[in-house]
Amino acid sequence: MQPYRPLLLVALVLACVETAITMKSKANGMPEAGHHHGPTREYSFRHENVLGTSLEVRIRATSEESARAAEHGVLNEIDRQAKIYSGYDKTSELSRWMAGEMQDGRVSREFFELLARSQAWNEKTDGAFDIRIECMSQLWSKAAKAGQLPAEREIQSVLQKVASPAWQLNYQDKTAIRIGTAPITFNAIATGTIIDQACRVALADSQAVSGVLIDIGGDMKVVGEMSALIGVAPPRGDSETARPIARLQLKNQSVTTSGDMFRGFDIAGKHYSHIINPRTGKPVKHVVSSTVIAPSAEVADALATAFSVMTIDQSLALAATQPGVECMLISQDGQLVTSSGWAKNVAPAGGIASLLASTAISTMLQPVFAPMADEKSKLLPLEVQFEISQGDESRRYRRPYVAVWVEDTDGLTVRTLVLWLQARGTRWHPDLKRWYRDDQARRLLDDTNLIETFSRPTRAPGKYNVVWDGKDDAGQPVKPGTYTILIEAAREHGTYQLIRQELSLGDKPMEKSVTGNVEIKSAKLIYGSAAGK
Repeated sequence: MQPYRPLLLVALVLACVETAITMKSKANGMPEAGHHHGPTREYSFRHENVLGTSLEVRIRATSEESARAAEHGVLNEIDRQAKIYSGYDKTSELSRWMAGEMQDGRVSREFFELLARSQAWNEKTDGAFDIRIECMSQLWSKAAKAGQLPAEREIQSVLQKVASPAWQLNYQDKTAIRIGTAPITFNAIATGTIIDQACRVALADSQAVSGVLIDIGGDMKVVGEMSALIGVAPPRGDSETARPIARLQLKNQSVTTSGDMFRGFDIAGKHYSHIINPRTGKPVKHVVSSTVIAPSAEVADALATAFSVMTIDQSLALAATQPGVECMLISQDGQLVTSSGWAKNVAPAGGIASLLASTAISTMLQPVFAPMADEKSKLLPLEVQFEISQGDESRRYRRPYVAVWVEDTDGLTVRTLVLWLQARGTRWHPDLKRWYRDDQARRLLDDTNLIETFSRPTRAPGKYNVVWDGKDDAGQPVKPGTYTILIEAAREHGTYQLIRQELSLGDKPMEKSVTGNVEIKSAKLIYGSAAGK
């Protein structure tokens, strides 16, 4: 049992982290949690292709039946609101309004109110937040396809369109008349709106459900009798195993991070952010990461975008006027700045998280972007990229249970990189047959997810990457040699699949594409060179 002692310690620590901290609290602006019949526990559910990204729902409830009912309510509410705000669905209320089908301006209450709040944010941010930005995004998308930057005259033409009024609100009869030709998009605010409403739905049964966390693509909210430890992803080198640049302890709060990590325009060998300054018509570049904490997900969503456009001083000044709003901004040259109250949300931790908690304004140039190298490591970084299969790309799907780990030549587990299980007890662990049989001591992990929840820019659904730093589960560097990378997937009431790829790891970089299967569409192993970048 000697080899398992470090794993037992790691398992116990990770279990404490993942279960977070639950305590009594009234939800801020949410239905008040009632008295529950019996003890509660946490259940988690994960889906892909929800609003074009991934969804995680954690429910603290008295039973699995109640948790599933709350999950069902969350999914239905997301679908309902997507039919209002989606710019991708041609049958949504937004699409029909822009197509001129509602010439009398009679829109739903929710549509009218979000349009009004979007207009208010435009005024508060001096034009940095603007839902008329869609025509600029279309211009830059066209330029990326053509492989050349848009001409200045094209930018000026679009700027004039954006500056023109696109709607007229009548607050007395709640009508929204579409005027002008500028298309609008709720992409920079509606995800937060939907999260806020979905949380209310989840907490509707206060007798059975006491707390909820909803995470849509890194935008999240924690409400009720629940507290969660949230990592903030680095602006460069993000992965499922990335070291967070801060860890936040949130309760009855929301957090959103905006940045250019996963989305943008690649033109002539250069990457441009998908976030465009409505006042210049050009992608932003002075702020590469903007993280906002707020009481509501909608506010966090809108301000994370606005703070990517505004100067850092302007963002800090606006944050100071908004109740419960704090922010952390990282500039293009690596300078990290936080608002005056940011530190009170940072969870006690070692390393960089403690550094951020100890000062209101920190200047960190290279360390923010530099890879977390360790001189003791014997191996180069190894990145494992994989994509989860989906049948119908137009519909959401439940994510399978997945384990990704490294074995040595004796078949012993060296390092577990990913362990995704539904948090409903140990009965599902045996579904990951290979991982489960290797080390019965891992039962201590119970339903623990080895990867903490991250606030990060939105990314495509089903696509993940993890980086192995060349260390074992005890944190000790391993020697060069032959190792096997395993990706195991099991779908509830579905199939079981296992990918095994042996690699000889030393001082030479390499890349290896791996054939996929029913559950894992494809995989790629990148050793050294560009791994983790």
